[in-house]
Amino acid sequence: MSDAGDSSFYNQVHRLISASVTDASDRRGKERRGYRCVQRLAPCDGDKMPGLSQFCDVECHDLSPGGFSFVTTEPPACETLAVELGKAPVLIYVTARVVHVSEMWSGSETRFLIGCRFTGRLNPSQNGAAGDASPN
Repeated sequence: MSDAGDSSFYNQVHRLISASVTDASDRRGKERRGYRCVQRLAPCDGDKMPGLSQFCDVECHDLSPGGFSFVTTEPPACETLAVELGKAPVLIYVTARVVHVSEMWSGSETRFLIGCRFTGRLNPSQNGAAGDASPN
């Protein structure tokens, strides 16, 4: 990412954090906030934008300028993800790398908390998303 791109990206992420309701502490030294909402992600191959039809809904857990976490019933099948953040019509697409997977129990169900670090931006008009169906 360029310096100007970094600044714009982090401003957008900061707006998303500011819109969250739940606070959470973090020992990583970056402001991390509870971000309980549904966002979308897809497996990602390098810097290629996957088709929008490949994205699936996930339950986000928290968000910081450096990354986010989400909860799911299965661990991810790949290490690099494309992430759609925001709400239409203002959506940003980024890449993220899975940095940890933790098991959680919800009643009798096993769930997984997946922690990810942002690694870059994606352009939805390039690669696999071109001509693909709209997310909404």
